[in-house]
Amino acid sequence: MTLAVLDILDAVASAPEGTPAWGLKLCEQTGLGTGTVYPVLDRLLRARWITDRWEEPPPADRPPRRFYEITGEGRTALNAAMAAQAARRSAWRGTS
Repeated sequence: MTLAVLDILDAVASAPEGTPAWGLKLCEQTGLGTGTVYPVLDRLLRARWITDRWEEPPPADRPPRRFYEITGEGRTALNAAMAAQAARRSAWRGTS
């Protein structure tokens, strides 16, 4: 799992309840550009680690947002990746 995938999946998982993540918000939160975020979101959708839905009702003053939420499978993958990252850090520091 790349750092970009990890950052985006973590941001989706960390979205407050009732306020799902959307593309440009994820760009702001991760500091990654749209050319990185949207292809990663597409890969996460294909892997079934996230789901998507369109904002309903669509606002009159802007295009509707596409919301993303993590799935159980995605949360499992995220937790495993974060544990592996922590283990690597610990090993690097010699505290394992």
